[in-house]
Amino acid sequence: MYTDAKSFHEQLDSYYAGHDNEATEKFLLDTLEELENAMMISSGCGCCADGDCEDEGATEEELKWMIGLSEAKITVLNELACFYRGISRWDECLGAFSRVKEEIELCGLTGDDSYALVTLNLAGAYRLLGRFEDALAAFEEAKAILDKNGKLDAYSYSSYYNNAGLVYQDMKDYTKAVEFFEKALQLMPRTPENLAEIATGLSNLAMSHYASGDPQSAEMKLDEAIEIFKKLDEGKNPHYAGALNTKAFFCFNAGNIEKSAELFEEAIELTKLIFGENNEYAISCRNCSFAYRKLGNTEKADMYAAIAERILGKP
Repeated sequence: MYTDAKSFHEQLDSYYAGHDNEATEKFLLDTLEELENAMMISSGCGCCADGDCEDEGATEEELKWMIGLSEAKITVLNELACFYRGISRWDECLGAFSRVKEEIELCGLTGDDSYALVTLNLAGAYRLLGRFEDALAAFEEAKAILDKNGKLDAYSYSSYYNNAGLVYQDMKDYTKAVEFFEKALQLMPRTPENLAEIATGLSNLAMSHYASGDPQSAEMKLDEAIEIFKKLDEGKNPHYAGALNTKAFFCFNAGNIEKSAELFEEAIELTKLIFGENNEYAISCRNCSFAYRKLGNTEKADMYAAIAERILGKP
């Protein structure tokens, strides 16, 4: 049973470390079901965060219990939505985000930092779906909440700048993307627990430097990111595959096709291990196919192209 956010996240991290998406999904759904059952069999109090309650007989402890259950449900639904985002199950992802936002509204927390966090995560899903205007609007909504609350948490602002930077990068506004990625890195505290975020930010910045015509800065930032990723989670950090893909892209364009194919395959294996056959896995397969075709290895080229087509459809 869910006890507190810290324990829940520790358990969730252990499931992610096992790289078993079915087990991770089951843990999230079972935890959500337990919370919903607990809410149904409790006092029936219709409380919300401002203390109003339809059941005038509810005690202070009962009110506190119901509020705690709602906050726990928000936490679990947010993680469930992010899980589905990671494995590219978009209908379930957006459905979970819709449910968590409804729960937040029910509790009267739309101006709270928790709502800002959920909105940041939803914006990330919009970006991956190519809904860039929706993504930017959601990012700005989240930032407005952080600003209004006087949020001093540099991590939250860094997350905003890094993820909004990805939208500008996808929109090919590389000058704006570089500006946002650099701001994110400036804000991120340089502590051991933030190394994954720092490496991810460096990798993102490298891609925008490269696209804007500064390959030297790009290579330097990317190599720094890769060195960090190699030492994290026994080389199995979820964002490491993205850095490997970027390095493979640089090698391909530099004419080092053999190294490019090697790196694409490494990224493919890591992505499948962590996320399964999601969109990023398929895109890596498609890129790897291009590399092997360039090398004249039609067998591997056709194999990876078939995988990409099965998941993404024809290019």
